[in-house]
Amino acid sequence: MQPNEFQRNDRVVTKHVDAFKPEITTVCDLDIDQFDRQKRISGWNQTKLTDCKCLVAGAGALGNELVKNLVLLGVGTIYLVDFDYVVSSNLSRCIFFRKSDSDHKSLKAEVVSKRAERIAGATKVIPLCEDLEKLDKKIYRKIDVAFSGLDNLAARIQLNIDCYFNNVPLIDGGMEGFQGQVQVVLPPITPCLCCSLTDKDWDIIWQRLSCTGPVAERKMPALSTTTSVIAAIQVQEALKIIFGIEDYRKNERWSESVGEPMLGKRLFYAGISEVFRVYEISKNEKCPVCGTITKGEPQEIRK
Repeated sequence: MQPNEFQRNDRVVTKHVDAFKPEITTVCDLDIDQFDRQKRISGWNQTKLTDCKCLVAGAGALGNELVKNLVLLGVGTIYLVDFDYVVSSNLSRCIFFRKSDSDHKSLKAEVVSKRAERIAGATKVIPLCEDLEKLDKKIYRKIDVAFSGLDNLAARIQLNIDCYFNNVPLIDGGMEGFQGQVQVVLPPITPCLCCSLTDKDWDIIWQRLSCTGPVAERKMPALSTTTSVIAAIQVQEALKIIFGIEDYRKNERWSESVGEPMLGKRLFYAGISEVFRVYEISKNEKCPVCGTITKGEPQEIRK
């Protein structure tokens, strides 16, 4: 910062200063703006964040971190979807939950919404306490980007389908112990989550949705540290889309200042060795979601 800039933006506070106890007597107006430091990043557009509407699916470990990051950045509106309630095992990984929440079996989305808005400034966090599958599809016309913080494969695929058919960018995150992964889905350009599903993955989904009743999925080992890393990367990728999507759709170029999102790629994080690897992935022509879109022949997903 140039000296003259400081002089223009300082306010002198008159105080008695003990010679042996120096005190800061100047408060800089630049520190009054909550978002001043991020606005100094080249290519930053705070107005786009203020106008942005996001959907976060899942209010568990990843959902807590995603909402925290989005609120601190100053995103305008967050729709938070989760029908579940807080349990004690959530407390070691979820910054917004308290023991009293698990004691009262408080709804996760409502708790996160209430506590996040205390630090949110102008951000609105709207809880939607319902099953993702039953969510009104009209909401996808309102949002600019969606985040998956889900540990349920069937729910992740449902979100993937809804986002792809509504042309909504989706940033998917997953984790297990010291490991995690992130994938950006930008319809209709990139592969979707279904493109790389194995036969075993589909078996899990169909068993869960079968008429004999849902099959419980195993509980994954989880760490707050891995959660923080994955959620941070998800939001970082979303920033590239929020700031650069308009130019990309007009000129097929992403912002040089903010960077290009990981399109057609999947990032893997190995926390034990602290290694990040990014692999290219391609569209599956037989994919029941994006394969049919590219051919213009939407079909019902069947086993």
